[in-house]
Amino acid sequence: MSVWAISISYITTLLISIFLALGMTSLLYWVNDRAVSPFIEAHRNGIIRVAGLVYLGVLYALQDMQYKVDPQMHVFGYHWPFLNLMLISLYVIAVRTGDWVTILIQELCCGVYLWQYAHPSVQILIAYVVWAIVLCGLIVIRQKLQERRLWDYLAMLALGLSGIIGIYVSQPRIFDLWWWVRDLSAYVILILAVDEYIRLTVIADTRTGQLQRVAAYEQLTSTAVFARNQGEMTSLFNVAQKNAQTIVVAALDVDHFNEFNQQYGYLTGNIVLLTIADIIQDVVKQAGVEMRLYRSGGEEFTVIFMGVSARRAAKIVGECLARVAKTQFPVHGGYATVTMSAGITTTQQEDANIGTVFARADDNLRVSKQCGRNRMNGNGVDTTNEAPSLKYFAQPIVERSGETLEIWGAELLLRQQAGSKWHLPEYFDLRAEQQIALIREVLDRSLLRRVTINLTPGQFADTGFARALASYVSSGHGPEQLIVEITMVPDVTVVRRITAIYRSVGIKVFIDDVGSDNSYEFVEKILPYIDGVKFAMQNLRKRESVDQIHERIRFWINTAKQANINFILEGVENQADLDFGHHLDIEHYQGYFFGKPNLPAELALA
Repeated sequence: MSVWAISISYITTLLISIFLALGMTSLLYWVNDRAVSPFIEAHRNGIIRVAGLVYLGVLYALQDMQYKVDPQMHVFGYHWPFLNLMLISLYVIAVRTGDWVTILIQELCCGVYLWQYAHPSVQILIAYVVWAIVLCGLIVIRQKLQERRLWDYLAMLALGLSGIIGIYVSQPRIFDLWWWVRDLSAYVILILAVDEYIRLTVIADTRTGQLQRVAAYEQLTSTAVFARNQGEMTSLFNVAQKNAQTIVVAALDVDHFNEFNQQYGYLTGNIVLLTIADIIQDVVKQAGVEMRLYRSGGEEFTVIFMGVSARRAAKIVGECLARVAKTQFPVHGGYATVTMSAGITTTQQEDANIGTVFARADDNLRVSKQCGRNRMNGNGVDTTNEAPSLKYFAQPIVERSGETLEIWGAELLLRQQAGSKWHLPEYFDLRAEQQIALIREVLDRSLLRRVTINLTPGQFADTGFARALASYVSSGHGPEQLIVEITMVPDVTVVRRITAIYRSVGIKVFIDDVGSDNSYEFVEKILPYIDGVKFAMQNLRKRESVDQIHERIRFWINTAKQANINFILEGVENQADLDFGHHLDIEHYQGYFFGKPNLPAELALA
């Protein structure tokens, strides 16, 4: 045969082998992992066994036909694809299904095959024993092979080499390099094809399962499910009342979740709720107490504790809130955080029904919301500690007027006191009343009249919060100029709705961290509705050169000019930074070069 004919035959036979191997793998995977019909579930092992034996029987029949045509295997034909397909098939059956019966039958068949067709020798006996031991060993360590991809490949290769060597020594022959290249290359290609197919199929099934779980999450609050949960909770209450026992009921609610859904979408919101449910269950499991978790509607959860004190339940709920607040939830290629508030109560003998208990838990939850969110209130909650002391520190923003620099105002940065030290607070979602009180304190104790504040996504999207700030500024007791900064770009509909409220009283809206955390693609769509951008050089210093940073600054200055909005250069740390800004005619600056965040009164004295 010519080289061209051999190549075409090799490629064609290899492709057929791949299709057969993938077909067999797909069938076994479907029966073993996917099929859910009652008949298949009841006879799964038998179906796998019969399918595997029939498939391998067909391969033996093809090989027998080949042997009758060419006993010495000199002609290029079905020998090597038969061998590779048999080895791959046995590997899949051993590792993916763990069917000892099929494997032992096949080892017996292979022994009969070699007895009939091979040239008897000590070498063939040793090769057969080694191959059989390797195959049996795969079943023993099958779980580890499925967990470690490299081990999976090495195990496939070990089975293949032991089998190929066994066949090679089965007949007297001179060394044939082409035989080895052909068989080993084809086997490696089959390994990659089958293993990648299984891996991608498992990934696809996992993602499908996750999406189905997310899509079905809303069903947990359907009328039928709510009625069933209500019945179960009523039963728990009645048993506790009858036995004079106390159960603890905790109502938990995700803070600002409507705004979160508007910004990131309801599907992302469902994923977050599922994660929160998992966190609650994990915390309670670690605590080793008995509880029931229910989704009572939207972003609300109800947890019923049995056999624990209110103080112990409150401690567990507090851990749930802390874990949720620390979790980074993936959203649209980035990450976001949410907080939860909780209300806790215990059943009392005078309670007429479970509804009375729920109402009390909801009242305590409402108090938690009013006190700033990300907290809990009610029975068992430790109230001996005073609310954290929060203050605004101020970092100056300077304005260039000709060749001179003057303090224009300051960015107000929230800090929490711990002893004699100040640090970043655990949460920033303050109520509008708290935010306004802190701003008023700054104005009363300093000469500052123009200030900027940072709002969380939840605060910014809250219409009531925006109206409260607007009312404060328009009352005549607020600052001369208030700028609201946001570091995460909201949905354009949210921006349009909220900026209309702020602009009506002269409050400006800036997007912070442009060019680093907020790319142009996100900011572009809201440029008509905002009043300025801030470029934070400190965010880029560790990963980009000075020239790269300067190029980004030029881009955003031009963007601001085209949009007719203001530009503040943040992160100015030395004279070189300031000179570069002067060269570009930047008017407003902020950074350590002008002062670190400090108490406003001390800033005014500087």
